[in-house]
Amino acid sequence: MLLHSKSKMFSLHAKMEIMDEADEVIYTVESKALSIHNTTYVRDAQGREVAVITNKPVSLHETHDVRMASGEQFELRTELMHLMDDVIDLEGIGWQLRGDMLQHNYQILNERGETVATTHQKWVSVHDVYYIDVLDESQADKIVSIYVALEKIIRARELRRENESGPAGGER
Repeated sequence: MLLHSKSKMFSLHAKMEIMDEADEVIYTVESKALSIHNTTYVRDAQGREVAVITNKPVSLHETHDVRMASGEQFELRTELMHLMDDVIDLEGIGWQLRGDMLQHNYQILNERGETVATTHQKWVSVHDVYYIDVLDESQADKIVSIYVALEKIIRARELRRENESGPAGGER
């Protein structure tokens, strides 16, 4: 199953749609503007809640909690000191993300180390298009929720980098 989103979450009140190959909306994503835990809701095409994602504001690692509608809970927690690629552990389910998060090229591995999904960015496009190739369709809700939480981590990194570089031109 190949899914895609045509925008990243840039605004305070972020909304995103995740579509199938026929451009039918399969999931909608919405974040509350100005909430303490930066709460994000993932819903299916019928509007049913699939997952709630919250940010842990005080943490040594970048950490996001994911509560699935099924009751399953886990967290994305970045590992420190990986020089070649990013590694994010999914505590509670034993899964892991590996790859280049800033380039949106990574794999989602299950507890057995098997790839259940891959992502990549379409480079030649008017809009930013991000693909999620779901290899285990029985885990689609979980995979999409992981993707959304990861986009939040990537966006936070981008904002930190922008803040550190100062105004345009790199001057402070």
